[in-house]
Amino acid sequence: MPASHIDLPLSNDPAVRILPWIVGLMVYLATMTLAGGLLVAALAANWSAGLTGTVTIHIVATEDTSAETLDEQVDQAVRLALKTPGVISVEPMPMENVAGLLAPWLGDTAGTMDLPLPRIIDVRIDEDDTDVAALKSRLEAEIPGAGLDDHQLWRDRLVTFLRVMELIAIVMMALIGITTVSVVVFATRSGLAVHNDAIEILHLIGAYDEYIAGQFQSQALTLGLKGGAAGSVAGIVSLLALALAASNLDTGLLPLTLFQTWHWPILISLPFAAAFIVRQTAKHTVLRALGRML
Repeated sequence: MPASHIDLPLSNDPAVRILPWIVGLMVYLATMTLAGGLLVAALAANWSAGLTGTVTIHIVATEDTSAETLDEQVDQAVRLALKTPGVISVEPMPMENVAGLLAPWLGDTAGTMDLPLPRIIDVRIDEDDTDVAALKSRLEAEIPGAGLDDHQLWRDRLVTFLRVMELIAIVMMALIGITTVSVVVFATRSGLAVHNDAIEILHLIGAYDEYIAGQFQSQALTLGLKGGAAGSVAGIVSLLALALAASNLDTGLLPLTLFQTWHWPILISLPFAAAFIVRQTAKHTVLRALGRML
């Protein structure tokens, strides 16, 4: 059981005084790392769901192709797609939407410029029943300038990249935990060395190892909570600033809500987890050291 009061002057130890700063830094890094991992996971799920079961037909316009001819080619492509087994729906993209996609590069007047804009058709498919390669071959053979983009390969590569980033985040969290434990072990051993004489006196008057360990773990818990709270506040403020900056981005790459509601309780729990790790590490370090002293 933790000691109800502190009999050892642990707060005078230089290694102990720096402990909350180290814990605060570790919690801040853990907050940012875990938030990055959660964001990457959300992006992977969002992009994968958005690209699953979809292909895109594009018909490239040339200077010699009239608008009427393009309209006929779009209708022909729609009919050909609908005849393909496994196709669920076919929807030509309005020209104003095509112009909107090109606006970042051509400006807001892209739709009014005398440019041969491509025609784009969104196709929803059942990936298990649709022969995408055969559909692509028929489009290219029957419609000049037509092609088909299968998003599966690009999606798989993107999701694989994001999964690697998730793995890196997990490794970084593990390294942060190992670093925190190592610092606590060092600080605790330093305290044991400084107060070795006092500990021997406590032993002589009948103090149990658990009581002495309680002195250290109580101090470690207090310092861990202080440092963890400071690091957590700094991390949450940084994430809120990041979310505010992301809300001003006009892009479809990020989800509408950068961090989901269930992310925040996980992030807020980090300082308590850090304080528990600090407390348990101090306790076991002291008990092992006292066991070797007997």
